Amino acid sequence: MTGKDKDYRYMATSDLLNELNREGFKADTDLEVKLSNIVLQQLEDAAGDVSGLAMKCLAPLVKKVSEERILDMTNKLSDKLLNGKDQHRDTASIALKTIVSEVTATSLAQCILASLGPQLIKGVTSSVSSYTVLQALLMIFTSKFSTVTNAAGLSMPLLRLLACSIHAHYLDIAGKSTEIKCECLDILCDVLHKFGNLMTKDHEELLTALLPQLSSNQASVRKKSISCIASLASSLSDDLLAKATFEVVQLLKKKNIKPEITRTNIQMIGALRCWLCDQQQGMIKINEVEGCCGSLKHWFEVMRKKGIKIKAIEQKVKKEDAGEKEEKKEPSRSVGYRFGPHLGETVPLLIDYCTSASETDEELREYSLQALESFLLRCPRDISSYCDDILNLTLEYISYDPNFTDNMEEDTDDEGREEEEDDESANEYTDDEDVSWKVRRAAAKCLASIIVSHPEMLSKMFYGTTQACPKLIERFREREENVKMDVFNTFIELLRQTGNVTKGQMDIDDSRISQERLSMSNAENHMDVFNTFIELLRQTGNVTKGQMDIDDSSPRWLLKQEVPKIVKSVNRQLREKSIKTKIGAFSVLKELVVVLPDCLADHIGSLVSGIEKALNALSGPVLSAVGERYYKVTAEALRVCGELVRVLRPNFEKCTLDFRPYVGPIYNAILTRLANQDQDQMYELIKIETRVGNIRCMDVIPSTVDILGICTPILHWFAVSVLPFEGLSVLRVSFCPPVIEAFAVIANSPLRIDLSCVLEQVISELTTFLRKANRALRQATLGTLNSLVVAYGDRIEPSAYDIIISELSTLISDTDLHMTALALELCCTMMTDRKSSQNVGLTVRYKVLPQALILIRSSLLQGQALQALQRFFASLVHSANTSFETLLDSLLSSAKPSPQSGGLAKQALYSIAQCVAVLCLAAGDQKCASTVEMLKGILKDDSGTNSAKQHLALLCLGEIGRRRDLSMHARIENIVIESFQSPFEEIKSAASYALGNIAVGNLSKYLPFILDQIDNQQKKQYLLLHSLKEVIARQSVDKAGHGELQDAYVEKILNLLFNHCESDEEGVRNVVAECLGKIALIEPRKLVPALKERTASPTAFTRATVVIAVKYSIVERPEKIDEILYPEISSFLMLIKDNDRHVRRAAVLALSTAAHNKPNLIKGLLPELLPLLYDQTVVKQELIRTVDLGPFKHVVDDGLELRKAAFECVDTLLDSCLDQMNPSSFIVPYLISGLTDHYDVKMPCHLILSKLADKCPSAVLAVLDSLVDPLDKTVNHKPKADAVKQEVDRNEDMIRSALRAIASLSRIRF
Repeated sequence: MTGKDKDYRYMATSDLLNELNREGFKADTDLEVKLSNIVLQQLEDAAGDVSGLAMKCLAPLVKKVSEERILDMTNKLSDKLLNGKDQHRDTASIALKTIVSEVTATSLAQCILASLGPQLIKGVTSSVSSYTVLQALLMIFTSKFSTVTNAAGLSMPLLRLLACSIHAHYLDIAGKSTEIKCECLDILCDVLHKFGNLMTKDHEELLTALLPQLSSNQASVRKKSISCIASLASSLSDDLLAKATFEVVQLLKKKNIKPEITRTNIQMIGALRCWLCDQQQGMIKINEVEGCCGSLKHWFEVMRKKGIKIKAIEQKVKKEDAGEKEEKKEPSRSVGYRFGPHLGETVPLLIDYCTSASETDEELREYSLQALESFLLRCPRDISSYCDDILNLTLEYISYDPNFTDNMEEDTDDEGREEEEDDESANEYTDDEDVSWKVRRAAAKCLASIIVSHPEMLSKMFYGTTQACPKLIERFREREENVKMDVFNTFIELLRQTGNVTKGQMDIDDSRISQERLSMSNAENHMDVFNTFIELLRQTGNVTKGQMDIDDSSPRWLLKQEVPKIVKSVNRQLREKSIKTKIGAFSVLKELVVVLPDCLADHIGSLVSGIEKALNALSGPVLSAVGERYYKVTAEALRVCGELVRVLRPNFEKCTLDFRPYVGPIYNAILTRLANQDQDQMYELIKIETRVGNIRCMDVIPSTVDILGICTPILHWFAVSVLPFEGLSVLRVSFCPPVIEAFAVIANSPLRIDLSCVLEQVISELTTFLRKANRALRQATLGTLNSLVVAYGDRIEPSAYDIIISELSTLISDTDLHMTALALELCCTMMTDRKSSQNVGLTVRYKVLPQALILIRSSLLQGQALQALQRFFASLVHSANTSFETLLDSLLSSAKPSPQSGGLAKQALYSIAQCVAVLCLAAGDQKCASTVEMLKGILKDDSGTNSAKQHLALLCLGEIGRRRDLSMHARIENIVIESFQSPFEEIKSAASYALGNIAVGNLSKYLPFILDQIDNQQKKQYLLLHSLKEVIARQSVDKAGHGELQDAYVEKILNLLFNHCESDEEGVRNVVAECLGKIALIEPRKLVPALKERTASPTAFTRATVVIAVKYSIVERPEKIDEILYPEISSFLMLIKDNDRHVRRAAVLALSTAAHNKPNLIKGLLPELLPLLYDQTVVKQELIRTVDLGPFKHVVDDGLELRKAAFECVDTLLDSCLDQMNPSSFIVPYLISGLTDHYDVKMPCHLILSKLADKCPSAVLAVLDSLVDPLDKTVNHKPKADAVKQEVDRNEDMIRSALRAIASLSRIRF
């Protein structure tokens, strides 16, 4: 390595690098000294490649040698940095940075900092001293004037030469000093970034050294000083931070300093708030959390040892272990809320500088706006009072363009002007020296930060004096493309926030067009255009779907008023030549139709001509893109073709657009792609996406035009070449579902396409798919078989039916209820379809019925699967091969307890009862009547051994009575009510359920009986109230049954219910409240005033009951009570101020229900309600009591349920009313208090924190360091040694919940 030949030195250094990288490499003391010396020597090698290899050796060497050697190398390198030769300074600087980055041990870091810190401070504070100038003067005299004996006799030319020489040498020395200073600042920035917390004792000295550098004449020194101070700020104490801020603010107040120094100080203010070294967008690593609580990987290892699993953390750790590269930002070094108190001085100064700057000082305005943007994002709570001023400022400067005048005339759709506009676009004004675009860009970003960080200001964006939305739409005309992209992104952010704060919106995260996607490669640009155009076409073809009732004060309604301006302005941008502009315009349209799915309904006429032009314009590029070699572009182009087909002919009834000219070229392009087969490439996974795209696009062609003649070859290829293809399993799994779905679309088409050429092969192959393990494949197969049986049942062979039914029987299980429902639906279709084979019912009876009887015993059976099972029994009883008596006996026998599993679950008994009821109704009146008599006979048997039989009989009577009038069966109500005397609670509950449902079948007969029994049977009131609840609940859901409850019944029911409001039993009060709430849906004009009157009742139980009643009356579906309740709801919700905790909790629950189901009812009340709600989250000592149990004392917290309900209400409000909330005022102190509360309170708090991290990241980042301690304590909490299993499980659930919240924090994006 010391040879003269540089090739030898290179190879030797390369070998050394390989050795150092070996895991087993170890060096003794002597070898360590030699290695460290030789590597430092090679760093100065004249050959650049040798020096570069030596630099690579340094990183592994630091890990292999002792701390003493590392410290020695650091000292030598720092000496070379300050006193070495100029050509070696850069090498020494990079080497020191490498050592700093590789050091992980705290003890070693402290030693290095003790040695390196003073050297770096010395380098930063060094300047050209007078002694250095004298030395330079002496050297010049000695070298240039050694022959002159009398200096006084020098002539003027010689003196001028002397002065110039001295000045040149002085500048040379000063330049070297600046270079050293910059290198020292660079290294110091890395040191502070990584080890700032270890240099606490040096903080004041560092701050004293760095602050004067902000006034340096060298721009590079000022810039690096800003980075250093910002890195230092995160670990500064409050006093030192205040000192730094005070000095910078004082400098800003001075008006006589240089403009560049002012700009530096403004940048320093913004950097003090949050330093982001990398300006590209990416993931923010939560260093504060990881630094205090340990890394996510460490937590994952701890949890894995304890046997705790958490999916979010596990996936994140796997990504890190696999070395996957993510877009990253340098760790955020924000000083958090500590900077908030200083905003009172800084924000007015920044606004003043922005407005008073000279016309040529664009950078000052830009830096001021950037600093304000930083404050908005990271001090959202403290800057709230200045938001209106900043909003006005941004709207003023977003159109700041002093060198260009735009008359901003209205857009026109005149086709004749398109060519003229293209010429104008080509000859736009340009000026390389004009930098006003930076001000507009900064203003756009600042406006975006207001939108993101202050959702409560969203309404102000649409109306009032500011009207940000219309001004943003106007700025779509921005002449600078980069600024236009920022305007688009700001408007997209406004659309996103509008969607976020409105309940019921779809999750749009996956559809967002990030800022980075506006600058991509050519192929990726094509894909982006295709994606956005697909979404636009999809929403255009479905303009009437998903319409929602929008309140005229909601942001979505206000946004809808701006749609005409948006469409008109975007149309103009779509005519621009720039690809980036078109992508940005499509991105705006895509976000718009996602937030407002029906927004084009009123403007579709103005878009028709544009769509037709787009079809003509796209016919060439899109169809040519189908033949692209890059498979992803091909797949996206095919998706566009599929959506175009749907828009061309969205339905068969009417179509205003002549679709025929477009279908031919689309079909030919797809057919050409499909015909271009290469069997060798069928095994290539890269072709999957392209072919799947082909097939998905083909399945919509039959819905547009009769293609019977041209469709036969491709269908035959599907059935013969694709379906039986036994290639790679992954290819088959990915490839077959879209093929299968294509056949379903063809079978369902009203065009009645003949599939006889391939039907036999298709049925045969589909049957084999039912045995496959892939779930998606089986689901697609079941759906397609159902469609084929309906359309072509008479052409399917009877043997094929037998095979299908045999395969279906294996799919009926409670392990996959969705698959079970599809299988049962197919069975029903085959049994009821007249085209099917006559022996289908017999085959189903022997193959499927046994599995159905096993399924019905499952406690998991519910929803779609239960409904399908009911239809299955109804269809089976119609079959000539199965008798009613056999099926009924099978169902009743299935309820018998088995020796292995014992009795059935309650849900299983309800499922059996519903199937029995459906079966009886399907069999006819005679069979139904005989069954009811049989069930009555079971109830008359007083033997206690038949309790299970009586339980099922009661449930069956209730289900039958709900569907059929049972008044013809004498004294059935008395027989049922006798079961109230049973010693078994489940039988009494079933009897109450049965009586209520029987009354539903004939209100006029049975409702008076129930009311009379409530008056006369005091001991049975609770059960009778449950029966009454069944009646009222069924009537409130059934619109046709609203008129059946006569006024006389309602009055009597209300009197009865109000008399029970004061009951001491909570169960009775809850039933009464539910009954009142459901009656309010039927008679709102009578109930709402009556409930309001009782809010002033002196009895707390009555007040709580009426509020809970209002809760039950607020349902998701629109009801006539909504308009009556709207002006009165404040009377109920304001009981959150009540003195009784039960009433307060009832009000909180009602508020939560209203926020979830009808947020428009309470939005106007939230400014008054939110402080009262937040107050319910605080621990109140007066609600905590100690119960003396003799040997020990037990602490009871009566306010726990109230706090839990309050936090859950806040969680709901974040989903539906975010535009009315200021998250910053809730996080501190309420959320932080909840994170340290009881287990039951921590769980919803973790959910709230995760939601805030997603929707309001700036508010979370502002107080991130305050969240560390409570999360740390939760994750590291250990249950007592003698804790029972339930306590251990609860603790593990709490830790999982906290880790999910931390994972959400780590995903915060900026």
